[in-house]
Amino acid sequence: MLFKSRLAPVLDGIKQKPGGKDLLGFGNKNLLLKTREIERDLNNLLQDADSGEQVWLISPYVTMDKLSSLKRNIADAASTGVNINFVVRDEAEQVNPAVKHLSEAISNGLHLYAYKRLHAKVYWFENSGCIITSANLVDGSFEASTEIGLGIPAGRMHDDIREWITEVIEPGLRDVSKPSRKTKSSKRSTQSGSGHCIRCASAIRYNIKKPYCREHYNSWSKYSNPDYEEIMCHSCGKTHKTSMAKPVCYTCYKKNPYNKRL
Repeated sequence: MLFKSRLAPVLDGIKQKPGGKDLLGFGNKNLLLKTREIERDLNNLLQDADSGEQVWLISPYVTMDKLSSLKRNIADAASTGVNINFVVRDEAEQVNPAVKHLSEAISNGLHLYAYKRLHAKVYWFENSGCIITSANLVDGSFEASTEIGLGIPAGRMHDDIREWITEVIEPGLRDVSKPSRKTKSSKRSTQSGSGHCIRCASAIRYNIKKPYCREHYNSWSKYSNPDYEEIMCHSCGKTHKTSMAKPVCYTCYKKNPYNKRL
């Protein structure tokens, strides 16, 4: 009762904007969200988002093997012109899964960004409201964890959260949606002795023993797992499942005799 009484003045100060949508099943006035309600309302908000509407999905960690509905709704919303900005923690171990799981949404226009030391989880929708929660967009959050969220309708606090995004988050963003979009110069670059970092696809010297750029080699070397899954072929620079142990795709492995040394 104490928590509810302390929260009441905050909720009383929130006024719905004309045309705004209610959270929590679009009618339930209880703004506290349990684990499954967070997932449900995110799906509803994405399905109801309008073309041109600005959306911020801020989740440090992302794995969506079991969150197929959420992943589909994100991709579909992006394809209809919803301006989705997705922010993850700026670590290769978090960026790579995000690129993998959001690849279709990225091709549909989603903007993927990374932010250092990110821990906040905020899902903000311009025309309806937002959810502040303990839940990352990972399978475990909704399958095996107990989470809680606060649904905030469009209004004063909703605007304050957007201002926080503008002042705190946006200045520190690094765009990571572009590395997966490579040019068609793979044959020429391989013949000239150039390769690609298997994590970020940046141009580096072709060397199957060192298929990372300096920055991402330093990140990989913290754990030195030769089988850790990466996303780019060291030879052609196209999107493929690779690793330190197998840094080139099967096609390039067959074409280039030097790759036979693997």
